[in-house]
Amino acid sequence: HPKMTELFQSLGDLNDVKFSAYRTAMKLRKLQKALCFDLLSMNSADRIFQQHEVLSSCTDRTLDVNEIITLLTSVYENITSDHPNLVVVPQCVDMCLNWLLNVYDTVRSGRMRALSFKLAIIILSKAHLEDKYRYIVRCVANNNGFIDQRGLGLLLHDCIQIPRQLGEVASFGGSNIEPSVRSCFNMSGGKSHIEPPQFLAWMKLEPQSMVWMPVLHRMAAGETAKHQAKCNVCKEFPIVGLRYRCLKCFNFYMCQNCFFSGRVSKNHKHSHPMQEYCTTTTSGEDVRDFAKVVRNKFKSKRYYQKHPRVGYLPVQSVLEGDDLESPVTSPQQMANEDMHTRLELYASRLAEVEEHGSFLTPSPDLDDEHQLIAQYCQSLGGDVSSVPRSPAQIVVAIESDQRGELENQILILEEENRTLLAELDRLRALRYDDHTRAEVSSEEDFRHSPADTELVAEAKLLRQHKGRLEA
Repeated sequence: HPKMTELFQSLGDLNDVKFSAYRTAMKLRKLQKALCFDLLSMNSADRIFQQHEVLSSCTDRTLDVNEIITLLTSVYENITSDHPNLVVVPQCVDMCLNWLLNVYDTVRSGRMRALSFKLAIIILSKAHLEDKYRYIVRCVANNNGFIDQRGLGLLLHDCIQIPRQLGEVASFGGSNIEPSVRSCFNMSGGKSHIEPPQFLAWMKLEPQSMVWMPVLHRMAAGETAKHQAKCNVCKEFPIVGLRYRCLKCFNFYMCQNCFFSGRVSKNHKHSHPMQEYCTTTTSGEDVRDFAKVVRNKFKSKRYYQKHPRVGYLPVQSVLEGDDLESPVTSPQQMANEDMHTRLELYASRLAEVEEHGSFLTPSPDLDDEHQLIAQYCQSLGGDVSSVPRSPAQIVVAIESDQRGELENQILILEEENRTLLAELDRLRALRYDDHTRAEVSSEEDFRHSPADTELVAEAKLLRQHKGRLEA
């Protein structure tokens, strides 16, 4: 849709935001407003789902394009009844359909799962954050209200597709949801399922794969907030939007524009701890944060290096853990999504290399990764059956390539070993001939012959080299 194309071009202006969670949240907020979902209450969306009977507990049910259009029409007609002058129903339906297909139907099969549809609408609707958490977890719970690993995997997979479509998924652990599922199930006490309160407790920790969702709500809550403070960088007063206070410097405040762009002033540094305010603060909160500033003044730089602050719950590497069921609708879509995962992984690795400066020196490992990336990019247009379809298979494929290289190297070393052994036999034969032809008066004189001493030393070196090869 032309309007959607124009919207996504405008989202590129937000790429200057330094922090990925805020950058993603700002893009989603702009998308939310363009699709008018900031006017849709979650309760209204739920009533529409009930009317069209998309509340079935079967997570495998799919919707075709006509069903999606019918549902979206009902959604926007509901919004129009409350905001008649703010919504153009046909245009909004077309734009939202275009967005949903871009997120959940990348191969344009004309179908998407009903669960995906509901989650996308609920995430961008207007409601309290915890109410959204409770609703989305009910979508994948069984009749007893419990959530197994497959259900949680489906939920997280559909959620992570939203930042993936914006090109931001690498910052949130990639498209692989296995580490996030394991992280959540660590709170189950070894059980094969989790309960809704455990899921809520995990989400309140703001896990890396879902941290963009609470950030979106904080930005929406603080959009119109006015703070009676002046930005120490751009001198804006009052600060409108999110306000940031340094917990290391006295009376140092920043507006969200300066904070997002990474600007600093005076003695303030990026490594200093910051406090975020969505709304105006009370006198009690100001006193509490001032006490934090005083305490931090007595903490050394080494303390902050040993105790880095992370604004989310980290998850493990995308290549760790067992395979979970992947919620895909076609083999081609599976191959494409795994290809995204691989490219995201190597993009993350390349970013780490650049950050640590090791790109200044040639690295065989980096060359191998570049070669692998090239191979995977070429396989995008190749046979789908030859493409690894899960992170575990990717590891197997890489190990298979490395095993082949190792076997070739072993063959080369064995051939070199045989050559050395033949040379050693030749030298022994020469020494034996010297023994029979030489006329010396004693064994002592023979041992001190310069030629034979050199011969013995060379043979000893060959034996040592042979030993290293055999090891």
